[in-house]
Amino acid sequence: MKKILLVFSLSALCLQLASAQDDVDSLAKAYKKNKQDTTLVQLLGAKAIERELQTHPDSGLMHTRQALALSRRIHYKRGEAQSLADMANFLNEMGDLPGSLKVTFEVLPMAIGLKDYSILAECYNTLGLTYSTLKNSPRALEYYRKGLAVSLQAHLDLQTVIAYNNTSRELLDINQLDSALWYTDKAYTLSLQKHLYRDLAFLIRNFGIIQFKKGNYARSIDFFRKSAAQKPTLLNHYLQGEDYRRMALAYQKLNKLDSCIDCAKTAYQQAQLEHNPNQVMQITSLLTDVYKAKNDYKQAYDYQQVMLKAQDSLFSQQKTLQVQNLTFSEQQRQDELKAEAVAYQNKVRFYALIGILGVVVLVVLILWYSNNARKKANRLLHEQKEEIAAQRDDLEQAYSDLKTTQTQLLQREKMASLGELTAGIAHEIQNPLNFVNNFSEVSVELLDEMDEELDKGDIQEAKTIGADLKQNLQKIQHHGKRADFIVKGMLEHSRTNTGERQLTDMNVLCDEFLKLSYHGLRAKDKTFNAEMSTHFDPKLPKVKVSQQDMGRVMLNLFNNAFYAVNQKMKTAGADYKPQVTVTTATENGQVVIKVKDNGIGIPDSIKEKIMQPFFTTKPTGEGTGLGLSLTYDMVVKGHGGSIQVDSLEGEGSEFTILLPVS
Repeated sequence: MKKILLVFSLSALCLQLASAQDDVDSLAKAYKKNKQDTTLVQLLGAKAIERELQTHPDSGLMHTRQALALSRRIHYKRGEAQSLADMANFLNEMGDLPGSLKVTFEVLPMAIGLKDYSILAECYNTLGLTYSTLKNSPRALEYYRKGLAVSLQAHLDLQTVIAYNNTSRELLDINQLDSALWYTDKAYTLSLQKHLYRDLAFLIRNFGIIQFKKGNYARSIDFFRKSAAQKPTLLNHYLQGEDYRRMALAYQKLNKLDSCIDCAKTAYQQAQLEHNPNQVMQITSLLTDVYKAKNDYKQAYDYQQVMLKAQDSLFSQQKTLQVQNLTFSEQQRQDELKAEAVAYQNKVRFYALIGILGVVVLVVLILWYSNNARKKANRLLHEQKEEIAAQRDDLEQAYSDLKTTQTQLLQREKMASLGELTAGIAHEIQNPLNFVNNFSEVSVELLDEMDEELDKGDIQEAKTIGADLKQNLQKIQHHGKRADFIVKGMLEHSRTNTGERQLTDMNVLCDEFLKLSYHGLRAKDKTFNAEMSTHFDPKLPKVKVSQQDMGRVMLNLFNNAFYAVNQKMKTAGADYKPQVTVTTATENGQVVIKVKDNGIGIPDSIKEKIMQPFFTTKPTGEGTGLGLSLTYDMVVKGHGGSIQVDSLEGEGSEFTILLPVS
């Protein structure tokens, strides 16, 4: 019977969406006719929730604020409470969890005073969503069940379906499948009985997740396909990506790798449209594993790089959520203490009024209340000490996790720069290898000619050929050393930093990494060309540095310079010629290295931020925000030098590194 009902759910859902649209239209017509401010408040709220919650949250938040301002101006209490509840919902949707909690706690007493159970249920649902985002399942389930109790008591069918669904999703996250199935069945049955089809896709997806977790992968795919076909899902990139990602996982379990790849690529497209790094990370991780299973290591490597960049972009977001979780717990505790303090003051006033009737009664009541208050204060003080101790332990653990993650990020940034070097090294090492091969072939031919001349007895000609052969061998040796230098540089770059410093010719180091950076970018974009100019001081003294660290420093600066001219080349006219210039000199007992480009430049507003960790002007997925931060640390803290930036927006930038000559 359930399968038959699912077939007809799409057409019924269209009717439900049309009904929601009719509500907005009818309110618009009513306001046009009567010009009532209360009708306008309801119209703004309906527009925000029905049309903009999932698609344009910024516009929806603006409309709720307009409705709130109007409600307060005309003293429309219910409109004020509804607008605040909607605002908390939008702030939660946009990721502003502190703002959402603050507004929700503000509107809760208003909803209770108005006895508006619809607003009260909405507030409990918003609190549940907030704690679910913070991965605090016990608190999330507590608020979802409070909202469910209010909805059932007031016979609010739509809010009841929402509470059932959210409770089911939270139970799925903690793998309580039987309970999750019970709540999903209740929501599904009520939706069909009351013709509430708006959230039916979520319930169908829940059935699919349950089947997947039980190992019924083929059945789970059927549910995910039906969920993806629902109209709200078709209009939402996140939900489309989620359904296709889950289908891909099921096909992977069934070892149908081609179907898995098709679904995963569709999910990846939706995740990119949604600009959701968490979805991108999950999907590209799946694609990496599948292509490895198919022995397609090139595709696996490409998707792995995308996954690592998405994972880096999530780092600060995940740590922020952990800190917010601790902050919210403390904020809620403070709010509860303030509420108790207010209640205490009200009781004191009440007993003072009663005391007017009799001094004896007043004294007795005060003594009794003081005794209870002292006990309560002692109990609260004991609980507060325990909470502070627990929060201290949580903060120490979070700090330890942050230090560990920082170490991992440093290694990941190093490996990312190694990946950028690979393409340039492949091109750069090919040149000396070609010379070695060519001169080897010529040398073999010369040996054959020498044998012929020796057989003829022409010793002089054989010596001439021997001299040529000696020159060839010298060239082979020269280019062999060149290839050996490149390989050793690559191995040195990939090793764990030991801190060992060596006397280094910075002219040679800059020249090598300039070529590697240029050819690395050329390997990614064959259309890119730039003029490279070097002005090296031939008398430049050697400096004692960590070649590995300084190589990464120069690679970061060259990569940024080529990126800047490449970006400008996309918008500049045909007369624009991209140029990157490297200059070395000695000034005041210091080696000076300048890297100059005529690219897009750096705006004055962000010059002070470019050395900060995780700050980047590149689009999501193209930069980690660690390159210049690590460059600054290696030059200033690691080698006692300094780094300066001179830039004009639209004209170009010049980075200057000064290293002391030890």
